[in-house]
Amino acid sequence: MRLWRSRRITIALALLFLITIIYLYIKPEKPATHTLFEPLELLWWPKVMSWNYDETRTCGFAKCRFTNKRENLQQASGVLFYGSNMNPHDFPLPRMSLHLWALLHEESPRNVPYVPHEEFLQHFNLTSTFSRHSDFPLTIQYLPHAEDLGNFEYYLSFARKQRASFDHTLAPVLFLQSDCDTMTGREDYVLELMKHIRVDSYGACLHNRDLPESLQHDYLNNLYSAPLLRFISSYKFMIAIENGACDDYITEKYWRPLMVGTIPIYFGSPSIRDWEPNNSSAIYISDFANAAALAEHLKQVGDNATAYNTYRQKGKNQKLVVSNKRLQNALFSRRYSIGEHKSIFQQFECFVCQNFAKHNLHSPPKSADKTHYSCPYPPAHAPLQNAKQRPKNADDWRSMMAMGRCQAQLLDQLFRANRNYTQQDYDARLTNMISQGLCD
Repeated sequence: MRLWRSRRITIALALLFLITIIYLYIKPEKPATHTLFEPLELLWWPKVMSWNYDETRTCGFAKCRFTNKRENLQQASGVLFYGSNMNPHDFPLPRMSLHLWALLHEESPRNVPYVPHEEFLQHFNLTSTFSRHSDFPLTIQYLPHAEDLGNFEYYLSFARKQRASFDHTLAPVLFLQSDCDTMTGREDYVLELMKHIRVDSYGACLHNRDLPESLQHDYLNNLYSAPLLRFISSYKFMIAIENGACDDYITEKYWRPLMVGTIPIYFGSPSIRDWEPNNSSAIYISDFANAAALAEHLKQVGDNATAYNTYRQKGKNQKLVVSNKRLQNALFSRRYSIGEHKSIFQQFECFVCQNFAKHNLHSPPKSADKTHYSCPYPPAHAPLQNAKQRPKNADDWRSMMAMGRCQAQLLDQLFRANRNYTQQDYDARLTNMISQGLCD
């Protein structure tokens, strides 16, 4: 009996020693703790934020501290990512169980091709993208104010525009782009259109005219300046082809001409008609077999005042009324638009702050899915003269997006493993996937 007691004591001491060793050398993660009176800490992860950022702000019922000090990772409640500055071999791993991730990415996938894929998106708890399905949608961010659609400040009559066409002062169509290599084949399509109708091209792409001197300085960073809007208003039509064809990805290319009474010639978001102010607000390239068919339609509309003003849907003394209920509701409820005093980053920060505070009050976190960033594969492009023809750089874009899908799958594996990895580890594994034909 004494021997059995001795053995039990020995076993108990051994177990106590083992527990002590585990506690000392394999420490459990220290959860981010706070009270209702202490701010949540949210950490911006991008390394490009080289300046010291540390700001505490009240966002409605919640209070948060926003910082870019990576040494604060363990005590942070959440990590914020900006899509255009993400690095595939730089994520905060291992990820603590209480760490929530939030993604802000208002751009198309041309710079970050792994973003559209669910394998990647599912690791984020909150998103802010152009998609209506994201948590903080930016779909109509490029329409500064609702009243801009009914503003007559830049509106020119059909007769005045017609005079400019008759005396050849201006072509019927305006093209103003300096980003010439796009997934949508923008330059390829406009080059074909130029064979059938006159187009004034002022940007670096297919340049054939110089901008007025007043606009030659930095117009790309002044997209809504009064001189530029007045210049756009003098044309009958303006080419508005996005650099990527993703659901709800709608930029100033669509809204600016609508604001000034010029008809947009649009290609891009497959869901664009969900957002047009009224039926027939624009001319859609996808409605025509090719550029020749579009040019014929432009000539008919451009020479007929009734047909032309049907698209504009407002007369000399009549403001345009937005009949689209979805657009009306979005304009009423949206939290951000271009030109607001608070930046998109500040608005995003407060949105995340409030939502992560709710989670800390026992609201379960959720995960994003592919609807939060819906872009087709292979990339869609404007229809060329030969139905089987593709833009000159289509294969490069297709290859890039295929590689993005591969990267998303690899990142999914790495995130699930939840271990830190180096650039060499990442590159080696991606190279291995490529060699196995998994990235074609």
